[in-house]
Amino acid sequence: MLEGSCDCGAVCYTVDGTLAEVADCNCGICRRTAGLWAYFSPRMVTMTGQTDIYMRGDRMLEIHRCKHCGCVMFWTPVDKTYDRMGVNARMLPPGSLETVPVVKCDGASW
Repeated sequence: MLEGSCDCGAVCYTVDGTLAEVADCNCGICRRTAGLWAYFSPRMVTMTGQTDIYMRGDRMLEIHRCKHCGCVMFWTPVDKTYDRMGVNARMLPPGSLETVPVVKCDGASW
């Protein structure tokens, strides 16, 4: 079980799973928001709190951030039949990522 929260604690997530790896994407939005993504089926993730949604470019992803402190928490696909979402692993407690492999994702070239 994984539990993460934004800086102010208004938005939290719980994942019924473990971290096998996280993805460090270099696309414009991930680079600027410091997203470090763990991917799961949306059925495995529970979110609480209110978020703002930002969509950029091709408008395929909804990027959710805390309405209060602005931390980027997760992304979900606009197409809800897509069985994958990303939770920002940087929102996990300190030390949670020490032994987790980081995979580089070249999102800037897409």
